[in-house]
Amino acid sequence: MPEAYRTRIRPRWSDQDLNGHVNHAAVVTLLEESRIQWRATLPGSRSAGATPTVVAALELNYRRPVHHGEDLDVELTVSRIGTSSFSLAFSGAQNGAVAVDGRTVIVSVWPETGTARPLAEHERRWLAQYQPTQASTEPRQPLIPDDTPLELTQ
Repeated sequence: MPEAYRTRIRPRWSDQDLNGHVNHAAVVTLLEESRIQWRATLPGSRSAGATPTVVAALELNYRRPVHHGEDLDVELTVSRIGTSSFSLAFSGAQNGAVAVDGRTVIVSVWPETGTARPLAEHERRWLAQYQPTQASTEPRQPLIPDDTPLELTQ
């Protein structure tokens, strides 16, 4: 049965801005930390031969301020699995109230060239564990369709 990945991230004191809440850019970093924790659950992801990924697109909706001193409960699901990329839907809540949600497109790349690499079958199976059933997801167009040429440089 597909299931969301859930983790808890603690905002740092230094993440706050002059308004007394976590800065919008720091929220992106907190969400990145949760995504890195999730990706580390892929068998072989911590080995020297693990294939890299890059963020190709990010859509973020701030629903309420994120505050220091309160854990951010993050939930990730795989909303789309493409040829060389996949999309994650995510939400972050504090005290049960959603503070941020959105999507990100991740592209698997060849380490030698930095160009898009097709997802391996074991990656697809792993991603499918976090993909909700079709009936429970809202149909959305991908931020970057799989047939869009993607040139990545470092």
